Amino acid sequence: MNSVWKSGHRISKLLTTFFLGQGLLQGVNILAGLYLVRTMSTEAYAQFGLAAGFQQTVGLLMDLGFTSTIIPLVGARSGDKVLVGKYVRAAKHLRDRTFWILSPIAMIAFFAIMRRHRWPWVSEVLLMGSVLLSVYSGGKVSYYSAPLFLYGRLKDFYVPQTLSAIGRLAVFWIMRIAGALNGWTAAIATAFNITLNGEILQRVSHAHVEWPEKDDPKIDREVMRYVLPAIPALVFAAFQLQSSVFLIGIFGQSVSIAQISALGRLSQIFSILTIFNTVVVEPAMARLPADKVLSRYITLILIALLACTPIVVLAFAAPGPVLWLLGSKYEGLRDVVGWAMLTGSINYLSILIWIMNRARKWVFWSGTILEITLTLSGQILFIVIHGVRTTHDAVFFSLLSAFGPLLTHIYVMAYGFSGAQPRQAVSSV
Repeated sequence: MNSVWKSGHRISKLLTTFFLGQGLLQGVNILAGLYLVRTMSTEAYAQFGLAAGFQQTVGLLMDLGFTSTIIPLVGARSGDKVLVGKYVRAAKHLRDRTFWILSPIAMIAFFAIMRRHRWPWVSEVLLMGSVLLSVYSGGKVSYYSAPLFLYGRLKDFYVPQTLSAIGRLAVFWIMRIAGALNGWTAAIATAFNITLNGEILQRVSHAHVEWPEKDDPKIDREVMRYVLPAIPALVFAAFQLQSSVFLIGIFGQSVSIAQISALGRLSQIFSILTIFNTVVVEPAMARLPADKVLSRYITLILIALLACTPIVVLAFAAPGPVLWLLGSKYEGLRDVVGWAMLTGSINYLSILIWIMNRARKWVFWSGTILEITLTLSGQILFIVIHGVRTTHDAVFFSLLSAFGPLLTHIYVMAYGFSGAQPRQAVSSV
């Protein structure tokens, strides 16, 4: 009875810390995002939005799932701090290598997209610099966060980032007062904020693991074997994440980029739920005994549906209050707000199932092939028949694109429960 009470107390403390910490951090970030939407011109916010979208895509391409392998491969061996340190170092080594390989390609691609809008070359260079700095520092945030999630050190994760987020919001306010708030200054301030978070988490993380003196080729190979079947789907998903922004950036106008980016701010309401999956659900699922996995899957999926449904219904029934958050410049988006929130909820449910699948090491080539085939087929058909030139086109393109990954992750879940052999971690000690 005493052990049950201790376990319940530990879980209650973990959940309280998460919702308080993530709620504060997410609240400040949402406030900062909405402040930019409401105060910046559509042209300036188009620059910031394009840089932010490109940064997310390039960040995923350079990560290739390396940082997400730490928790599943450690699994129940989290007590071995030497082993945890080896996996973190392997993720850092592999991600840093892809950064230096892909950075020149990313620069060429980003400049090519920006050139169509004829923005000042100084702004383009500074936006590109902010993207590269954000991507590199974002990697540090990802792999140095994993040990904190494994050991439930959520206070160490949230407190410094919340303080730095408040500082970033203050910088935005000061720049606006000084007349210096624009697309590239906002992007650079965001990049420095991510860099500061990476440095802080690096110091905190090293206090909880035994950091190896050098890279371990055996661990590197183990990480690569685990993530290899997922890499094609991850690369594909990286482009899909901001595909509507890029298509609008190529074929549409700056105002449409701003509108799509602004709608993305509304979808941040699902971010706290998505991060909950990584911080709390994934470590728990990785350690869970096999006989309890099915019930946990069903419970979490039902909770997700119950959480998303009221949000989507409200967006369809009363878009006015939701649009008020964005400001009068975006009043014309009233008829697509509900569809945008529906897309966000589908993406959230898809990510939840994917995180549970990878926590159980259910990573299969068949899932990768199915995801790419389903999603790409639907997108090509949409582009050929309708095209993506306006904000409305982009919203429905994103909605259609969300179904491919969802159906795929449901298939992988069913395949895993059918008894398919998960990818086993090789003992490294």
